[in-house]
Amino acid sequence: MVISKISKSIFIILLLTIAQTSYSDIKTPTIKEYMIDDTGTYDSYIYGLESGLEWASEYYYRKHKVELYCKPGNIELPASELRKIINKTISSKPGFFKDYENEPLVGLALRNGFIDAFPCQ
Repeated sequence: MVISKISKSIFIILLLTIAQTSYSDIKTPTIKEYMIDDTGTYDSYIYGLESGLEWASEYYYRKHKVELYCKPGNIELPASELRKIINKTISSKPGFFKDYENEPLVGLALRNGFIDAFPCQ
């Protein structure tokens, strides 16, 4: 009976430990890592950035009555288009992004790209 309780306790501890461990190999890419990737590894990350920017833009508008960018709500961009926006931003400011190529600034590039691609009137 004691062994049964001990083995159940060990099993539960192991289960909880394993459940909290992340097995994801994807990390926040630096500009350099993003630029050399041609496999689509970071597509889900880019979609997450887009979703976060849309949420932040909505929140900022409600709180401060200022629109960061004016992307129509009915437009859903595929990862290839989001990459084009990011790449255009990076190529428009090569000095800045070269200086910070080892920093995770892909989100900044997407935000600035949205501001350029979807300006508010």
